[in-house]
Amino acid sequence: MVETSHPRVRFAPSPTGYLHLGSARTGLYNFIFARQHEGTFVLRIEDTDLSRSTDQAIVQILASMKEMGLQWDEGPGVPGPHGPYRQTERDSIYHEHVARLLETGHLYPCFCTAEELEAERTAAQADGRDSVYSGKCRALAAEEVQRRQTAGEPYTLRVRVPEGRTVFHDILRGDVAFENDTIGDFIVQRSDGTVTYNLAVVVDDVTMEITHVIRGDDHISNTPKQVVIYEALGAGVPEFLHMPLLFGTDRKKLSKRHGATKLEQLTAEGFLVDVVRNYLCFLSAEFDESMITWTLDDLVRSFDVTKLGTSPSIFDPEKLRWMNGRYVRAMTDEWLGGRLVEYLTRVGFYGDPVGVGELAAQGSQVLAAVVEDAESERLPPTVPDEEHEALTREIAPLVHEKVEVLADFIPMAGWFFRPLEFTPEALERLQATAGAAATLATAAAGLRDLPEWDVPAIETLVRELPPTLELKPKAVFAALRLGMSGQTVTPGLFESLWVLGRDQAVARLEQAAARLV
Repeated sequence: MVETSHPRVRFAPSPTGYLHLGSARTGLYNFIFARQHEGTFVLRIEDTDLSRSTDQAIVQILASMKEMGLQWDEGPGVPGPHGPYRQTERDSIYHEHVARLLETGHLYPCFCTAEELEAERTAAQADGRDSVYSGKCRALAAEEVQRRQTAGEPYTLRVRVPEGRTVFHDILRGDVAFENDTIGDFIVQRSDGTVTYNLAVVVDDVTMEITHVIRGDDHISNTPKQVVIYEALGAGVPEFLHMPLLFGTDRKKLSKRHGATKLEQLTAEGFLVDVVRNYLCFLSAEFDESMITWTLDDLVRSFDVTKLGTSPSIFDPEKLRWMNGRYVRAMTDEWLGGRLVEYLTRVGFYGDPVGVGELAAQGSQVLAAVVEDAESERLPPTVPDEEHEALTREIAPLVHEKVEVLADFIPMAGWFFRPLEFTPEALERLQATAGAAATLATAAAGLRDLPEWDVPAIETLVRELPPTLELKPKAVFAALRLGMSGQTVTPGLFESLWVLGRDQAVARLEQAAARLV
């Protein structure tokens, strides 16, 4: 085994899209392991899929990593002695190792055509056998190989897999063994000269001195092939930890059909990065509510990656939402005010309270989809003016016990920022509320003449209205809520009237009363 006193781990995302939650979890676990053991956390970019990899995705991945607090010790933007850290910049390194493997007889040229290989697969299926390369070109004489190469025949390079078994150690599973005759001589260099994933990842790990490979258990089937290459290179085989994959609540691999599957989608819905980070850890660990507000330092101190189970982890958006709400309620009003200003700025609320409100009314995922549409020009981030920022911070205590994700603020309190406009449901309810017109008019007059404008004085006035108007309190409170906001869901009545201020509260109630004439 390799030396583990100062482990070196790596996170190697493929930039074919945004950072998937499963990949973010892998990066998080590697980071925690490195920090716990005073090791090194390496970030490298596996961008050899040229048809799908983009520089934009790389930028997004790096931004997501930083947002999660997962700062790497070596990698893009952080030069180290084992670079470069993008696979597309490491081609000469791969071919140097291919040449070594050829020289030592661990590789051989294969001239089999695609048609010949397909015929082998078809025959294996017909016989009920696993499809493993027959080794047809393994024993070609050197003269024959030279002749065919000189003639320009295309060829791949295959690993000469030895007989016997390949065994590797998995921290969660113990020793894992594969019979080598089920692996077959596999390709490490294509006919166009490009190397395959299994070769590149091993060369990267060897040259970057990686001691522990922490990744999803969907890579277990790749591992014996990689171990064969490690051993052919005479390199130490790292310790492996294949973590269970993320599944949706239907127990199928997490995908877009389950909703948000990337950090940016979740934060655009108003989930907090700290909560997402904690949830990705608590999916696979014993959990109690005191852990909801853990910091990244807390995770490094207490979360043990090596104690994971091996069953799939179930990602439940409702549980995440519950955790987010509990986290929000554990924070101060001042903290919430600051987070709301940041969030509302990001989703473009201050530039278009009406339009963003209409989207949020359809659900936080609908709003997030528009925000994340390449940072849509429809909803550009808009910084609030001083008045709107102060208003947001004033409202924060009113919604603190009610919001679960930050997007909840918009349907609950977005009406403070726009002129009074009734939803059809709110207007219908107002029209059906007993004594609504009298309640609105009387309350407006009373608020206009109220000596002190504070919450206790407003509450006293409102609570005196039911006996005065000979109405039930429920009817009076409903009329005022609907009349001041134009919607069915609001923060506390007395506090909302106070935040509106005397002039606006009176004007809104009078405007609502006029709708009932």
